[in-house]
Amino acid sequence: MEAPPGGVDDMTRLSYLHEPGVLQNLATRYELNEIYTYTGSILIAVNPFQRLPHLYDTHMMEQYKGADFGELSPHVFAIADVAYREMINEGKNNSILVSGESGAGKTETTKMLMRYLAHLGGRSGVEGRTVEQQVLEAKSSP
Repeated sequence: MEAPPGGVDDMTRLSYLHEPGVLQNLATRYELNEIYTYTGSILIAVNPFQRLPHLYDTHMMEQYKGADFGELSPHVFAIADVAYREMINEGKNNSILVSGESGAGKTETTKMLMRYLAHLGGRSGVEGRTVEQQVLEAKSSP
């Protein structure tokens, strides 16, 4: 299967999973402001180098809350939702690894993961403090 004009949202669906095909698919999706792409259960994020608040607002969080993996477009919230549900419903320990080169957007991605997990846990902002501030305070508490 040749990649459709807009690319594929899961690269395991590419006919030829080789470097040129992967790069072309990521470039095609990036040009369409689709910064997230799956490779199976792995999420690849391409730093847009701009703020995209509509991708991370409360409405978007609610869309991904409880959605089946792959039902919606690839997103960091989908990855966080699967990990959270497995932890809560099945008692499974989970980790989410955020990896990339300097400037790749790891810090921003981690902030979005924390915001989403706090949203699911009902702690999206307590007493005017950001989730990041709450985590840092919890880590430094005796």
